[in-house]
Amino acid sequence: MSETFMHIGKFTVSPDRRDAFVEVMKGYDASAPQKGLTHSNVIEDENTPGTFMHVTVWETRDDWVAVEKSPAHREMHDKRNALLDAPMQHDFVCGKVAV
Repeated sequence: MSETFMHIGKFTVSPDRRDAFVEVMKGYDASAPQKGLTHSNVIEDENTPGTFMHVTVWETRDDWVAVEKSPAHREMHDKRNALLDAPMQHDFVCGKVAV
């Protein structure tokens, strides 16, 4: 069994910013090289519109850490954070995944 690293971020976005938020998240996934990224999904809570989870799975935690430090990633954070109603929540859902 191998281990990978999963990161889940939770975001709250007002309805008028929903489409812009999705565009920033999906646009970044499509345009920025992210070594070690194997899965990336933006999921909206069906019971709470405007609440999203961004689930990413990485080959290693080190790959995630390296991407988090990249200029392209920091730029995406700036664009994304400008659309949020509340600060991102994520520390409670980082960890290893047995596959």
